[in-house]
Amino acid sequence: MKHITKSMLLKAVVTVIALMAIGVIAGCTSGLADPFDLSNMYYEYDTVSGSDGEYIIITKHIASQSDIKIPDSIYGVPVSGIAESVFSEDHRIKSVTFGKNMKYIGSNAFGKCKNLKSITFNVSMSDIGEYAFTECTALESVALPDQLHSVGRGAFYGCSSLAEISIPQSIQKVGGRAFSDTAWLNALAKNRFVTVGDGILIAYNGDKKNVGVSNDIKCISGAFAGNTALESVSLKNGITAVGDMAFMGCSSLKDFNIPSTVTEIGGNAFYGCRSFQKLVIPESVTYIGADAFTDCSAAIFVREGSYAEKYCAENGLDCFASK
Repeated sequence: MKHITKSMLLKAVVTVIALMAIGVIAGCTSGLADPFDLSNMYYEYDTVSGSDGEYIIITKHIASQSDIKIPDSIYGVPVSGIAESVFSEDHRIKSVTFGKNMKYIGSNAFGKCKNLKSITFNVSMSDIGEYAFTECTALESVALPDQLHSVGRGAFYGCSSLAEISIPQSIQKVGGRAFSDTAWLNALAKNRFVTVGDGILIAYNGDKKNVGVSNDIKCISGAFAGNTALESVSLKNGITAVGDMAFMGCSSLKDFNIPSTVTEIGGNAFYGCRSFQKLVIPESVTYIGADAFTDCSAAIFVREGSYAEKYCAENGLDCFASK
C-alpha cells in the first residue's frame, strides 16, 4: 500500500478546492447540495428550532457591503430574522433587500444607518421590532409589506427625509412614536387626528384641553404623548387598546375613563400622568405593558381576581380591589 505523505494530502486538498472554484466559474452545481452557498461569508448566525422546523437568525454582519441582500436561506435553512443592532450605525449601507423568508427585524437592527436610502421588504414579513430603522436620515420612501402585522416603537423615528410611507390595512399594532419626526408625519400636521391601518390613532395635532375620540378609533398609540395641556379624554365603546406610550408625559391629564371594550394597556401608556386622580381598570383588560403606570398619581381601582389586580400585585402598585 502506498504511503500518503503530508505533501500528497496537501496537493489533493488544493486540487479539490481548484475544482470547486472551476465549478463556481462555470456555474456547475450538478449533483451537489448547495456547495457554493456563500451567504455565510457575510454573517454570523444562530440556527434555532421552532414549531415549524429550523430557521436562522442573523446575529452579526462580518463583511463590508453597501448593498445588503439578506438571503432566502443559508445551506438550505430559511433565514427568518435579524437580531438586535446587527447593522446599526453602519454608514456604508445604502440599500437593504430582505429575502422571502424574513419575518421579523430586531430592535435597532438598522438604527442610525445614515446613508440607507432604499429598503425592499418581502411580502411575508410580519413584524418590524423597536427602533429598527430609527434615524436613517437618508431614507426618503418606504412601502411596508401587505402582510405586516406590527410596527414597533420608534421603528422609523427620526427618519427626517422619509416623506412617503405606504402602510397596509393589515397593520394591527403600531408602537409609540413609530413614525415621529418623519417628513411624512410632519406633513400631516394639519390633520387633527392621524390614523393608520384599521383605526390606529398615532397622532393628535389639536390644541384642545378636552378631547373626544371618535368611535372608529380602535387603538391609541403614542398619539397624545408629551401633550402637557391635555386635561381629559373621552373614549367610545369599541376601542380595544390604550396602546404603547398613549398618554405618556400628559402631566395635566386628570379625567379619563377606560371603556369595558379595552383588552390591552400598552407599555408606558400613562407614564408621568401626575395629575391623575382616579383610574378604573375593567375586567376586560387582559394585558398591561411594562411601566404603564410609572410616575402616575392615579388611585387605581380593579376587580378582585382580575388580570389588573394580579398586575398590580406583581409590580408593587397599590390598587383598590372590589367584587
